[in-house]
Order: sequence, then structure tokens, then C-alpha cells
Amino acid sequence: MSTQKLFSALFLQLILAIFVLDVADAQYLKLGFYKNTCPAAEDIVRETTAQYISKAPTLAASLLRIHFHDCFVRGCDGSVLLNSTKHNQAEKDAIPNLSLRGYQVIDAAKSAVEKKCPGVVSCADILALVARDAVSMINGPYWQVPTGRRDGKLSVALEALTNLPPPFANITQLKAMFQSKGLSIKDLAVLSGGHTIGISHCSSFTNRLYNFTGKGDTDPSMDPNYVIQLKKKCKPGDVSTVVEMDPGSFKSFDEDYYSVVAKRRGLFQSDAALLDDVETSKYVRLQSFSHGKSFGRDFAASMVKMGRIGVLTGNAGEIRKYCAFPINLATTVTTDRRNVNMERISLLGIVILGFAGILGSVQADLKLGFYGESCPKAEKIVLDYVKKHIPNAPSLAAALIRMHFHDCFVRGCDGSVLINSTSSNQAEKDGTPNLTLRGFDFIERVKSVVEAECPGIVSCADILALVARDSIVVTGGPFWNVPTGRRDGLISNSSEAVSDIPRPVNNFTTLQTLFANKGLDLNDLVLLSGAHTIGVSHCSSFSNRLYNFTGVGDEDPALDSEYAANLKARKCKVATDNTTIVEMDPGSFRTFDLSYYTLLLKRRGLFESDAALTTNSGTKAFITQILQGPLSSFLAEFAKSMEKMGRIEVKTGTAGEVRKQCAGGPFSAREKQHWTCSKGGMAAMKVVEEAMLADGGTGGQVVAC
Repeated sequence: MSTQKLFSALFLQLILAIFVLDVADAQYLKLGFYKNTCPAAEDIVRETTAQYISKAPTLAASLLRIHFHDCFVRGCDGSVLLNSTKHNQAEKDAIPNLSLRGYQVIDAAKSAVEKKCPGVVSCADILALVARDAVSMINGPYWQVPTGRRDGKLSVALEALTNLPPPFANITQLKAMFQSKGLSIKDLAVLSGGHTIGISHCSSFTNRLYNFTGKGDTDPSMDPNYVIQLKKKCKPGDVSTVVEMDPGSFKSFDEDYYSVVAKRRGLFQSDAALLDDVETSKYVRLQSFSHGKSFGRDFAASMVKMGRIGVLTGNAGEIRKYCAFPINLATTVTTDRRNVNMERISLLGIVILGFAGILGSVQADLKLGFYGESCPKAEKIVLDYVKKHIPNAPSLAAALIRMHFHDCFVRGCDGSVLINSTSSNQAEKDGTPNLTLRGFDFIERVKSVVEAECPGIVSCADILALVARDSIVVTGGPFWNVPTGRRDGLISNSSEAVSDIPRPVNNFTTLQTLFANKGLDLNDLVLLSGAHTIGVSHCSSFSNRLYNFTGVGDEDPALDSEYAANLKARKCKVATDNTTIVEMDPGSFRTFDLSYYTLLLKRRGLFESDAALTTNSGTKAFITQILQGPLSSFLAEFAKSMEKMGRIEVKTGTAGEVRKQCAGGPFSAREKQHWTCSKGGMAAMKVVEEAMLADGGTGGQVVAC
């Protein structure tokens, strides 16, 4: 009970922190902001919106959704309206936004306002007004829209993936995402009511119909009769058919959505999740039984509140002439927004660290020697196989520890990174951060040897954890305990790999948050980053630091200029090179030592995420402390962090399963290629490795395998 109270208190701190930091900008919004500078602005927007909604009333749902998606990423700053460029993929091209429509209404309203008052009214304000007017025009509620927002200059697709509540979110995730924006649990229930209008593609919910837990089953929380109806519309793999979110009432803004959810007929998992919390469930049933007595009023209040999220005001941001383009394309990527948000993110990170620490303190049900009776030779079989083959391809050790890391950061250490994609689901291994992973075939072959000894006993998750440890040990790195007993996960989604795995472009605050989300602290961040002392990377993972760091053809000033010149001259000769590889710890990439940390203090870390470790006084001091101590101390601390990471959200007992094949079925083309390359033994991998590092042992061109 005390843990629950502390968890609640930390969430209150989170909300308070966000309110304190957001209100400074939000307070500059006011009704009639353009009264003197463009008095006809709101009338022009209303008239333009009416022209479209009168002909296509279903656009109201789309326009409301654009506004929602805008506010949840960088605040209500119109960043969702910006186009991608050859150097940057914008929010509108991220997966959650690919089905957005209605941009033409925003552009038309902006054009009409520009003719009357050039350079005065922001796209962010026009979007907020259009969303309100469109909903009210289909007999939905009307709400006040204080104006004075400025347009953001930065729009990044990845941030849409990490900030927008997905249709498969559970109630815990939804509450956390809404509260991170300063919205209450009631706001969550109220704003979900926007699903009373609009439609969705089958692909957003078909997993509930055909493969909810990976075993070809349906979501038990959905009314079975409704499942039958939906299956008639949505066949497996259907990505084009659309379905009403509020059947029979999807063009009317009413309370019927709540009646549908109460009957277990909500289309998305996120709809059904509203019944899993006392407060949200109470609100659903209240509106259902009272025929939406307070829904319109509540919705209006929550929309006003949402419209104030993270707004830019005063001199921040800009006023775009065209909503799809910033004023100066050369300054698309700026530091303005980073500076505006730095204090907010830092404080948020501290609070997140607090409650994530509580979650991480719950010890997983793992133990050393778990297979002592059921498969006593299991760990020796794994070790013997690693000892036999890894010396022939030592660089694979770095690849395998990276695979273990990527597995643990998505759904916990459950082997879900090993699962193949299917015709109806893109798995983690095909998510962007995992496309360069290698070694899947190695895990599969270790699994087959263990299966021959003890069929159906040892999980792929445990095998991956053991192989990662043993391959590091065999190549001269540290040993750490690997308690076993993990079970294999049933679900693997590429979108979760994109949102959960730390990226080479992450700054310190993002890294802090991603690690804290998994119950790992700043020391763990520094120590686990130390694994970059071995291994290689493709130029594409860091070439923006050499050629186009802020979008104007410049270098990252945090990167040592001499090192940058060397990389450009000898390795990554063009910005588009996606085949050449470079050592992460030059001259020492096969040795598990302290050289990586020495490079960091010389500003020679390869990735932005490496350099980020020196931007925080605490982590920089810890790096200095590591370098001042003996190698043995670092190795001991690294071992502790690896064991801690290996316990993240593991499945034990009867949860999950023990897969016979780690890929979950027939090998994909990707596994077949790896298998072919190494079928005759690890000698082929050694040939590949030598070819990759042919030019003086410092990286070359990747060959076919």
C-alpha cells in the first residue's frame, strides 16, 4: 500500500511540474488575441471551414484528430503541418499520422487569412480554430479558443511515434501519456469521446480479431458478437477497409460512444482500456446511463485545456506564411524549441526516474541455476557453443550484446526481438533500430542444440541473455551472473522498437527518460553505454553530425573537429553513405576496456548519444571517476548493470511460452540469408568480418552476408 501511495505522489509531482512549466507560456493566450491586428481572422476561419464541412462533414473528425496529434507532440504549435524535407522526416509522415486528412482545409483558411492580414495569424491558432468550428458545425459542442500561439520550427517523425497514444495502449500507458501533458484522468475519458465521430482502418485493430496474444486468438475483452461482425468487414492483412468508430452514429457528435464502450464494443484496445480503471470506467457508465448529460460541457472544457499544451508565445517560434513550410527552410532545425523545453524535460526526467525506480525495484522471479533439474546441461551447452564459434567471428559479440539490449528495452527481456514478422504484423526485428542487428541465426542454432538435449524447456529469452554474456566473456570482457527462468513473449511490434529503444541521435534528457522508464538510473546509462567500447557502426547512424547537424550543412560543434575531418576524409565520404562501417572505439574496438570513456572526454564519441553523456555534470563526473579507477572496477560495475538490465519486465511462471524456434515459425528471408552465410560453420562469418574491416582494420564496405 505504501508503494501505491508513493507512486501516486510521484505522479502528482509530475503533473505539478508540467503545470508550473507550461503555464508560463499558456498564460499568454487570450480570447480575441487578434482583435487589433486582424479583427476578421476568426470569422474568416469559420467561413472557410464551413465551405468544406458543408460538403464533407466527415472531415470534422479528421480535423479534430489533427489538432489532437499536433498538441501531443511538442505542444499545440502546428508542427504536425510541416512537410518533410530531404534531411528530415516530419511528424505528418510518421506512422500514426499517415492516415490524417484535412490539411487542405487548414491551408485554405491560412491562405484566406493571409490575404487579409499577412504574417499575423499563426497556423497553430488556425488549426485550433478550425478543429473547434468543424466540430460545432456537425452539432458538436462549442468551446472557447484563446489565441496567441506561435508556430514551431521543428517537426520530427520519431517524436510522433513516442508521444501519440496508440490504439493498442493499455490504461496504464494512456494515463501516463495524458498526465505527461498535464491532462487528468477525467480528460482522458472525456477526450476519448472524440471517437464518437470518424472512422478507422482495419489495420488499427485487427490484432484484436485474429491474433491478440500471438496464438491466432481474439481479444477476450471485446464482445464476441461484435468480433463476428467486424471479421466480415476486416479480413486478415486488410489495410484499406474502413470501419465506423461509433457504429450507426459516426457522423453525430453524441454520447453513443460511451454506450458502445460500456457494451465492450469499443473498436480499439485504448477504448476498451477505459473500463480497466475505476475513474474512467465510472465516467463511461455515467455518460452511457445519463445519455451524455454532461459530455458536451466536459468535452469543451477538456479541449480548452488540451489547446494550451506546450504552446509557444511571445517571441518563441514564428508565424509561417505557408503552414507546410517554415519561414526559412535553412533554419528548420533550430535550438529555440530545445531551449524552451530544456527545464521542462529535465524536471520531468527527475520525476520519471523516481517512479520508474519503484517499478524497477520489484525483483523478477529469476534465479541462478533455474534449469538445474529440468535441463542441467543447458548453460554448459550454450557456453561450449559460444566458445567454439565466437573466436572465429569475435565482432559478433558486440552484435549479440546489442541484440540483448534491444530485446530488454521493448516489452522486457522476453525474446520478442527474435520473432519473425508475418503477413499481418511487422515484428520488432524489422523496426528501424533493429534493421542492422545480426546474429539471429546464431541464437537459433544455439537453441536447436539445447532443444536436442531438453525439448521445450529452455526459453529463447534465456538463451539470448546467456549467449550475450558468454560471447563477451569469450572475447575478453567481463563476466556477470545471469539468473534464468525467463519465458518467451508472444507479441512483437516494430512500432514499439522505434519508440522504446534508445537511438544514436538521442540527447541526454531523452536517454535519461528511456532508461528511467525501464528502472535504470544514470549510472546504468553510463555503464551500459560503455559497451560501445566494442563493435562497429554504419555511417548513416551519425553522418548528420558530419554534414547536416542543424539542417544548414554544418557539423556538430560537440564533435572534435579533427575527428570529424578524419571521418569525412577516410570513412564517410558522402552524407548518404549507408554501407561503410566505422569502429565505435577506434583502435580498440575488439577490446573491452576504458578507451571509450577516454574518447568521450576528448569529444570523440561517435554518436550524439555518446556525446550526450558529457552534457550532464553528474554523468560526466561518473565518467571521470571510472577513468580514475582500475579497469576491474568498471568491469564489476558493468556486470551489475547488465544483471539489472536482464531483469527488466521479464515473464516468469506461466506467463508467455517457451518457443521451439526463436523466430516463431519459418525463417524470414533475412534469417535465410544469415543462415546461408554461416551454414558451413563460423568460418564464413570470419571471412565476412575480415572483409568488413579490410582497410587497415578500421572498417570497410559491407559484403553480401
